Amino acid sequence: MMKRMITAAAMLVVLMALLGCGSSVQVAPPPERTVSDNNNIECAVFFDGSMSMQGFVNFPVATEYVDAINNIEQTLTLGWKNENITYYRFGDRIQKIDARDRLMFARSGFYSDLLTQLDEIVHATNNRNLNIIVSDFLQTDQDFQKLVTAIKADYLCNGRGAALIGVKSRFKGYVYDVGLNKEQFYYSSGEEQKNFRPFYLLVLGEQRSVEKFCSYYKQGLANAIDYKLICWIDDLGAGKLETAAVDYKQLAGIKTYAAVDDILAMGAEVPQYELQERQGSVYLLYRLPQSQLLGQELEVKCHYELWNNEDHKFRRTFSELVASSEAEVRSEGVSLRLDLQPGVLQSGGVYRVGLLLQPDSDIYKKLQLSKLDDWKMEDSFEVGSKGSFAIDTMLDIKKFIRNLSDVAYVNLHPHYQEVYVYCRY
Repeated sequence: MMKRMITAAAMLVVLMALLGCGSSVQVAPPPERTVSDNNNIECAVFFDGSMSMQGFVNFPVATEYVDAINNIEQTLTLGWKNENITYYRFGDRIQKIDARDRLMFARSGFYSDLLTQLDEIVHATNNRNLNIIVSDFLQTDQDFQKLVTAIKADYLCNGRGAALIGVKSRFKGYVYDVGLNKEQFYYSSGEEQKNFRPFYLLVLGEQRSVEKFCSYYKQGLANAIDYKLICWIDDLGAGKLETAAVDYKQLAGIKTYAAVDDILAMGAEVPQYELQERQGSVYLLYRLPQSQLLGQELEVKCHYELWNNEDHKFRRTFSELVASSEAEVRSEGVSLRLDLQPGVLQSGGVYRVGLLLQPDSDIYKKLQLSKLDDWKMEDSFEVGSKGSFAIDTMLDIKKFIRNLSDVAYVNLHPHYQEVYVYCRY
């Protein structure tokens, strides 16, 4: 939070300089993303009470499963000032449980039902709240498309988000409903982490709440716990936009607008340009943290706003200052070229161009799916005289991730956080 405040303050000082010496107008920095209620959260936690979950608690000591479940409440306590948590158990039916019954989740007797139909649980949630569904994803009805359709209808189509947190835990018990013939077998993982079985937290709700929960949740997990996190929200991460060094001698017939370092202030937090009547191009570099690049196909989308002196804020304008754009992925970030056409502007003033970088659909889906590449889970068991029979139980999860990513791309338009270029005309 302190870093955001410092950055916002620095941007405000620079933007005041942009308006010229002697001006009393103060231009606000880019807006912070907000959550509807930052201090309060209503959360419902749904526990899968089917027998296939017994193996996660069938130990004399607390397993990774127990630690991960306890981390849910800790996450909500740290992330929000006031949290109200309601607990449910589902299987053959959905039943609300009190705080005392909730403590029974760490005992094998809590898991005695036969059915698991996750799409029905999604439909039973309140999409105005944060919802967390805990399950091993071994459904009685192995139609994961029904689950994708339910999440789309109740959440993604309404601008809300989703996340899947997979956690591996020690396991000793029966695995049910494996494969089309719904085979079952006894499985004991032992103490080697590579043999642990995964369970999942399906997180559903308002996008920023889902994002916030996931951020705090992974911080609270013990270092030794193996987990995977996949988010379906509009935010692919933040970066820093800065003016790229341009070798003017190498430019063939294209003139570049003066960068802020040339005309206003050194070390500006945001790129700023002085527009002239002529057309030209500006060159920018969008640096992403930890090399968060999604392949070579990135589309640049622009929003245009004009500073209004009366109400002291930017207002959307239909004058498309950027005639064309080009993005090129490099090792240090994304190189951007914006071709500006100031002749279309109807009046002078301070303009703000909001840039959105969005990956290609196929690249986005591959990235989401690749997060499980090193997470192999093959269930093997003996089938009479036929010998060993193996099924990759990750296949259904991968299909679910691929299909939900396809839906999320269409409905949420995932992109890197909006960044801004300022121009004075």
